[in-house]
Amino acid sequence: MLNILFLILSTLGCAGFFLLLPDLSLWLILPVWLGLYIALTLLWVIFLCIASLFLPKKQLKKPIPFCTFMVGFGLDWLLSLLGIRVRWIGREKLPDEPCVIVSNHISDFDPMILLGTMRDRKLVYISKESNFRIPMVGPFIYGAGFLSIDRENALRAVRTLGAAGEKMKQYGVDVGIYPEGTRSRTGKLLRFKKGAFVLAQNANAPVAILVTRGTERMFKRILTPGLVKTELEVLEVLDSKTVQGMSVEELTLYTRNVIAKALGEPLEEMKTSSSEKD
Repeated sequence: MLNILFLILSTLGCAGFFLLLPDLSLWLILPVWLGLYIALTLLWVIFLCIASLFLPKKQLKKPIPFCTFMVGFGLDWLLSLLGIRVRWIGREKLPDEPCVIVSNHISDFDPMILLGTMRDRKLVYISKESNFRIPMVGPFIYGAGFLSIDRENALRAVRTLGAAGEKMKQYGVDVGIYPEGTRSRTGKLLRFKKGAFVLAQNANAPVAILVTRGTERMFKRILTPGLVKTELEVLEVLDSKTVQGMSVEELTLYTRNVIAKALGEPLEEMKTSSSEKD
């Protein structure tokens, strides 16, 4: 939407420029139009930079609507600018109630894709602490209600999951977590951590299982021209009753195997303790 607005304003500005200066060479149309488009883009970035100076630099209980809107709106613009096309499959499966959204993680662009195309839902992410230290980005995601997690401190991680559960109950937000904990550099599915499923059980929330495809090509798109087609597919939604009826270990393994099957990877078996074997 924003990209289209910039294109329209650049075209109108270019037309007005040549109406005021009719003696100019028509060869200047493209440079003038491009200059106006770049100027509008720079003004937009400057506005975001200035706005970020007045935003909180700490975790908030309640998301700020302005920040939530700007994160989704800004990412939608970025995807359009980079020529990213996102195809959704099975989105109608997502529940009306707040849910925990889990997916495989193959690119740093993964959460951007989801946030930029799910502006109709209130989605926040649990993300590593370093993301909150990025200039301009950090204040906006803090304001949008995102939660930072310390992977090296189990106690603080548990507190973060508790805060996420409260957010789901009080403000009706979806919480996105990548159970692998980090992106897979090979594209192969990593072992799943249990945090997302502990959160789902504590919040008595459904789990939406997604698979992400094609986002690993987005960085190459920045360097080379052409469209990048990515895909988000809702494989299955486990309702809250099903979530409560499974152990965290069962839920973790089941979810991983649903995604592994969709990716054509080997399924994982439940490990039994030595006492169970006896």
